[in-house]
Amino acid sequence: MRKDTYTDEGVVTWVLDHCKILHLGLADDQGVSYVVPVNFGYHVNSKGKYTIYIHGTDDGQKAHALDQETVIGFETDGGHEELTYTPPKASAFGPSYRSLIGKGQVHKIQDNQEKLEALKAIIHHYVRDNPAIIHANDLEHVAVWKIEVQDLFARVHHPTPEWQRTLRIKEQLTDGYHYDSDGKILVRTLGKVLNNPSADTGASASVNDNK
Repeated sequence: MRKDTYTDEGVVTWVLDHCKILHLGLADDQGVSYVVPVNFGYHVNSKGKYTIYIHGTDDGQKAHALDQETVIGFETDGGHEELTYTPPKASAFGPSYRSLIGKGQVHKIQDNQEKLEALKAIIHHYVRDNPAIIHANDLEHVAVWKIEVQDLFARVHHPTPEWQRTLRIKEQLTDGYHYDSDGKILVRTLGKVLNNPSADTGASASVNDNK
């Protein structure tokens, strides 16, 4: 496994908390693969087992594919905050990003109480307090699926100093030209030794700050 990949609950949860769009790998009736971006929520139980929730209308191509209740792949990513170029190699551009890739078994939720809890999880992924009450008759007009995760891993590539402090990981910062998200140079560090912001090693399970 690559040195910047993680499977422990702390890092995986941190990545999920900071990514807002999930990409589903689905297939149509002809077996042609395609990707669908969706909003999502999740739950992790006491044994570290993840369940991802998604919702939508009860018709259409996405619903038809999910209703097959197969094992599907999914991906989410974010945090493209800083790009570093390390001369002299022309292709030596390395962005900072966090991502997660996994697969899991899809099930359509039929029980209204479970559906309600799933919708709450989706809402709480984006806001801390539910701005509206979900009524029983609202559940009739929305389809909800769960993905029982079988395998997943997170990747934290070129972590920024803030990420390293949060996750308590230790990685030497890349020397070179550092650009912001608009492509402007933040700082040049060529020929300088960059001190690592963290004195600790390993990943912490308490990484839900800055959620």
